[in-house]
Amino acid sequence: MAESRRPLEQLMNGRTIVDDQLTPPVIQLIFSREGFALQKSIQRETGTFFLFDRHNHSVRVFGPLNKLDLAQNKLVQSLVALHENKQLDVHLRGPAFPPDLMKKVVEKFGPDLHGLKERFPGSDFLLNTRHHIISVRGTKELKQNVEETIHEIVRTTTSTPGEMVISQKPSCPICLCDVEDGYRLEKCNHEFCRSCLVEQCESAIKNPGNSFPICCAQEGCGELILVVDLKSLLLTDKVDELFRASLGSYVASSLGKYRFCPSPDCPSVYQVQDDGRPFACGACSVETCTRCHLEYHPFLSCEMYKEFKRDPDLSLKEWMKGKEEVRRCPVCSFTIEKIDGCNHIECRCGIHICWVCLENFKSSDECYGHLRSIHHAIV
Repeated sequence: MAESRRPLEQLMNGRTIVDDQLTPPVIQLIFSREGFALQKSIQRETGTFFLFDRHNHSVRVFGPLNKLDLAQNKLVQSLVALHENKQLDVHLRGPAFPPDLMKKVVEKFGPDLHGLKERFPGSDFLLNTRHHIISVRGTKELKQNVEETIHEIVRTTTSTPGEMVISQKPSCPICLCDVEDGYRLEKCNHEFCRSCLVEQCESAIKNPGNSFPICCAQEGCGELILVVDLKSLLLTDKVDELFRASLGSYVASSLGKYRFCPSPDCPSVYQVQDDGRPFACGACSVETCTRCHLEYHPFLSCEMYKEFKRDPDLSLKEWMKGKEEVRRCPVCSFTIEKIDGCNHIECRCGIHICWVCLENFKSSDECYGHLRSIHHAIV
């Protein structure tokens, strides 16, 4: 029963993909449009299925054992290649740039940078209004072309940076443009474009790394943006999404003190404990050891349980120790326990075994003849 169950367990549990190249930013690409298309393509090609855990930044692959390596290698290589083409940023803020450079870029190319997309067909751009950064999705050559375009705007600006500071005082601290559809924060009373605050929150959802806590972007302020502001600015679904991203950021920055429940996409969080007490998840009902983060294993140390996980036969080997009447079939290696009776044993594989010396035969007559002639008794 145990041996027939093992292949089924392997199929149901799948395999967690472990690769140094799968950093959280790379795994995050799985949830992009291009990453989703890659995933579907690899699944069709290899006959496998991928399961992604947003909280634990892990990927599991399910399918035929002889296809798992192929699917894993294809996914890792595809995501790394996609990541290399995406992590290109053009900064619009710095000592060599005028303070309203982002405003000039928005005026020239539009808030969604549509004009820039028309100039470079087939490329994609994302404007981070909080950090004054254009994310370029494409090659390094494309990034250089975009940087040259930005420097061209800087060169054609007639006013000096000092004059700009005096003559232009942008109202919105994020986009540096005149406030449109204004919103004042409850705590500090600074006014922003409503769309800029929404973009700040959505940017935190997409890139939670250093985005939390969400604070007022007015220079020198830094007051926390209150929940009442978030509920006024965002739809309920977006608020929930923001809270999940905030929790994920907190867990990631806790230096291992907190972890998400290991069940895929389970939102529960537990505190890591040295004594390995169980965490009973209220969301998915799974019990987890808070020391080794595997299934809770009463009466077994974490080290022993890990060994059992690595070698499913280890528990059987431990049970066999010191038992003289427990042996393995010399043909199929099935474990046999002799309780009583004669020294002729028939294994489930059909072979007949001498229990004294483990010689094997094709028939019971041959085995009994061996017992009488060699061991002079059948018991």
